[in-house]
Amino acid sequence: MVGPQDPAAGGAPASGWPLVAAFGVLVAVNLLNNVVAANLYLLWAGAGVLALVILAQADGLQPRQWGLGRPTRRAVVAALILAALIALVLVVGTRLPGISEAFDDERISGVRGGWVAFLALVRVPLGTAALEEVAFRGVLLAMLTRRIGSVWAVVASSVAFGCWHVVPSLGVAGSNAAVASLLGTHPVWASALAVLASGIVGVVLCGLRIRYDHLVVPWAVHATANSSAYLLAWLVAGS
Repeated sequence: MVGPQDPAAGGAPASGWPLVAAFGVLVAVNLLNNVVAANLYLLWAGAGVLALVILAQADGLQPRQWGLGRPTRRAVVAALILAALIALVLVVGTRLPGISEAFDDERISGVRGGWVAFLALVRVPLGTAALEEVAFRGVLLAMLTRRIGSVWAVVASSVAFGCWHVVPSLGVAGSNAAVASLLGTHPVWASALAVLASGIVGVVLCGLRIRYDHLVVPWAVHATANSSAYLLAWLVAGS
């Protein structure tokens, strides 16, 4: 994965403090979003992105190095195609026995359509996906690559992405029938599954970021998957 698409090609980090500070920002945002003031989710997500961008600059990184240069036509086309494929796969999944149960989520049952639209069209793409892609496939991946190389940077960023999901996953077993049937209702097992699955997804998204040299591709994949899941879970709950 080393080459012209290396997210941190060129230049050496000035010191280690921006990387440490970036992890600190993510811990703070995670707690603010999930424990302290979840109603201000978009505010904390935006503040997190801003702080990470400032830290990237302090680390000597240019926007292109962490995935926000001008996207190529190849990257844009890939983003559109992959997003369409993911949406199609999820729609088909709602009709398949054994898979459709994954969309049976009590957290979305009874929620108004306007709120679901807000989740799918605003909060997920502009909050969740934007923050997590800038953080884990953008700034952290670039900072880590300059220090430990591309392969270990992907591993470390993906492990961090898995750990990022510990707190928000604690209640998923009690609200999702598929998870409960697989692991029971114990929050530790459900959280462990979420960490493992998120880590694997993180590796895939890092691969897309490096291959297409831009965050637009992993962002499109991430936003489409999460937004489609919300919409389909709501439709399944109302059917």
